[in-house]
Amino acid sequence: MITEPIGIDGVAGPIVVTTNAFWGRPAVTVGGVPAPRTGRHRYALPATAGGAVEATVRSAFADPYPTVQVNGVPHRTGPSAPVVLRVLTLLPLLLLAVGGALGGLVGALGLGANLAVARTRTPTVVKVLIMLGVSVVAYVLWLAIAVALAGAISAG
Repeated sequence: MITEPIGIDGVAGPIVVTTNAFWGRPAVTVGGVPAPRTGRHRYALPATAGGAVEATVRSAFADPYPTVQVNGVPHRTGPSAPVVLRVLTLLPLLLLAVGGALGGLVGALGLGANLAVARTRTPTVVKVLIMLGVSVVAYVLWLAIAVALAGAISAG
């Protein structure tokens, strides 16, 4: 997912954050030039007066758009996600409670898929329907694998 360019005072160009759809790891560019990482979630952005400005890129859990913090001031890179989308994003993780390690694995895959859906530029209603579909598929997949494993163990 690529955010819209945002302008921040003191930074020498528009900032764009590109987030990997599945893993969520951001890459930052300023005026089309990649900003070097200086640490975990930290980047050195070129300053208008020369030198660099330290920036921190943070993503809240289940929030599809990261926040760029420069000089202690947070700047959102996209709209705030509605609560219903945040809840639906986490829905596949309930498999961890009922399905143990296998449920956790399938739930994590569903969570990643739902985060990718949340980052798309489709209407909220469509996102809700797709996320519900992803959650149903995750539960059916978990059930199918669990039944297959149980059958293989009892037959063996």
